[in-house]
Amino acid sequence: MSTTSTNRVVPDLISSFLESGAMGSELLHAALNVLPNPLLVFNTERSLIFANAEAARYLTERDLPLDSEPGGLCAAIRVFDASSRDPLPPERLPLARALRGETVSNTEYVVRPVRRAASTWVECGAQPVRSSAGAIRGAVLTFTDVTERKKREISEESAAQLHDFIYHGNLAGILHTTVDGRILDCNDAMVRMFGYASKEELKAVRAPQLYYDPADRERLMRLVRLSHHVREFEMSFRRRDNVRRWALISTRLFDPPPGEVGGNLISTVIDITDRKISEEAVRHSQQRFAAFMRYLPGIAFIKDLSGKYVYYNEAAWAQFQRRSDEIVGKGDEDLWAAEDAARYRANDAAVIEGGRPLEFVEPMVQADGTHSWLIYKFPIMEDGVIALVGGIGIDITERRSLEDQLTQARKMEALGRLAGGVAHDFNNLLTVISGYGQLALEGLGSASTSRMSTYLQEILNSSRRASGLTGQLLAFSRRQAVQPKVLDLCVLLRNIERLLQRMIGEHVDLSVRCGSEPCLIHADAHQMEQVLMNLAVNARDAMPLGGTLQIECERLPQPVERPGKEPLGIALEVCDTGVGMDAAVKAQMFEPFFTSKDKGKGTGLGLSTVYGIVSQAGGEIDVQSEPGHGSRFRIYFPESVGNAEQTRPSTSDGAPVGLETVLLVEDEPSVRALAETVLKKLGYSVLVADSGAAALEIWKARRDSIDILLSDVIMPHMSGGELAHKLREMNPELKILFMSGYTDDMIASHGVLVGETQLIQKPFTAEALGRKLRDVLDA
Repeated sequence: MSTTSTNRVVPDLISSFLESGAMGSELLHAALNVLPNPLLVFNTERSLIFANAEAARYLTERDLPLDSEPGGLCAAIRVFDASSRDPLPPERLPLARALRGETVSNTEYVVRPVRRAASTWVECGAQPVRSSAGAIRGAVLTFTDVTERKKREISEESAAQLHDFIYHGNLAGILHTTVDGRILDCNDAMVRMFGYASKEELKAVRAPQLYYDPADRERLMRLVRLSHHVREFEMSFRRRDNVRRWALISTRLFDPPPGEVGGNLISTVIDITDRKISEEAVRHSQQRFAAFMRYLPGIAFIKDLSGKYVYYNEAAWAQFQRRSDEIVGKGDEDLWAAEDAARYRANDAAVIEGGRPLEFVEPMVQADGTHSWLIYKFPIMEDGVIALVGGIGIDITERRSLEDQLTQARKMEALGRLAGGVAHDFNNLLTVISGYGQLALEGLGSASTSRMSTYLQEILNSSRRASGLTGQLLAFSRRQAVQPKVLDLCVLLRNIERLLQRMIGEHVDLSVRCGSEPCLIHADAHQMEQVLMNLAVNARDAMPLGGTLQIECERLPQPVERPGKEPLGIALEVCDTGVGMDAAVKAQMFEPFFTSKDKGKGTGLGLSTVYGIVSQAGGEIDVQSEPGHGSRFRIYFPESVGNAEQTRPSTSDGAPVGLETVLLVEDEPSVRALAETVLKKLGYSVLVADSGAAALEIWKARRDSIDILLSDVIMPHMSGGELAHKLREMNPELKILFMSGYTDDMIASHGVLVGETQLIQKPFTAEALGRKLRDVLDA
């Protein structure tokens, strides 16, 4: 009898027995027990009223209840949907549906006992049991345990999925061939790797044709026959477009099916072309780097943070007769002299602390002596922190020697140009002085007073220009004896205005403008005059046919800030309408001895002197100029505080007189005679000595009457400084004024410190000497 027939007959049979009250008859039991599948009968209260023999065995084996308590069996199990594995609600259970009159066809469910974790799969169907009148009297459930079948199905399905994943979802190519080279199968990755359009197109090719080098297949087959399994065999293959690619192949040899010979090969293939190209690039890079380090005309090294070398190029042998492996792993203290090693480590520390590349000149002892090496050290970062210190260096010993020779040659060339320029200018001045001096001598007694005055004034003007020339030389060397003080640049500019006008000539219009506020700076007044005169002369020479020279001085409303320096608060501007300068001239205009004037017409010290004086005063210069558009020099100074000392106009209004006694000491007869004449004319009593020893003898005889010592600094046998020291020991209150034409360092070497003593710079005028002497006496 079929299951379908059983499902129709059994409920009818049970219904008839229920109506007759013979549900427990042996005949019914015998009929239902012969059924091969478990069968359960429930009444409307869901009480189990009958279980056939198969059902009783099944439930007993699984420790499930067989009692007739309402809902007893239903409460002992949990039923889940086989597809979603969601628990079925009570109203969706097959028994509940049958008791509502629904016929439930055989459906798969997952059943789990409440007291056990193991689940089983069952196919279960249910039908209502009705009376003759159609009333529901109960329900019949039949079920079959399909757990083993489901496990087989799941295992087969998993195996199929695993095979599909391994074969078709693999990024590596899989190739199934016979030993003689027929391609039986392959996956999609293999098709893509070899560049074919489809699996069928690839299968039409013989396996040996895929090898770029036939020798690769021969070696692979020999290895396979020996061990039946070869892992990671490197070979090159040929794509469909004939492009060569590289691969790693792993192959296993399987025995042939019954009745066949040879066997089959299953291979996995991984394309390593990109890796091979990268490895080749790295290899070439390493070779190039090694060659670069080998032929580098210098040293290269890497140190760790403890100072030990982790790399040194092969130059170590050529330079220091040490192999690289003798240096690596050691520190500077192990390799070099202690003093040199300490310097190297200090330089390393500076690079690490600063976190940026730095350049050093480091001495290194070599076989032929100590060499100078220019070392460029830099931090090497790893994960954002400094991990190593690298360095490269070249031997600059020979270059330094050549640079010294070149510098000396340039000095000699510059001195030659300077000597030529100074000689030219001095010859012109001497020509004027000697010419007018001769005219004055010839005109004695016959020339008018005004004519003689003109001759003498020209002699004085030429001597003043000669003094300016020596001042330029001293200021250029920045060794001029200077006496900086707080001065008002506006007052100084007004005082020198008339002198500037005479200097530039009537063909140039001079305009001087000053702001309403004082322009206080800390500088030497004579040097500031030198700056103004040099710029005025430079402007005059740029306007041979005439033009306008405008000089302005102002206090800036907002000082110009400078990192680490004083702000600039005072501006001096000098503008002309001259020929201007091109970029090439501007780039060299402040260089010593550079001049754009014709040969023999300039020393090249004018603007370099300006630059030196301004820098000495802590200022800066900004220049704007174009050919045909004149030049604009804007000079900035730090603003000073305090009261400006009075600056006298550069005119001859007469020197102040005095009645004191002066001890004059000067070894040069002409200067001594001039100074004596000037001092006596001003009313002073003068005691004259030609040496320090003579001055000491005069002092012994006249010490009580001497008010001031006026002495040259550099003299034979005893300097002015030594003389002053001896006299001060005898009279600490003695006034002293030195005079000299030498530079600061020369004066200091003879016991006179500029800035700590009173000094008048040669050459000087009678007026300047009288004023300076009066200042010292009245101090």
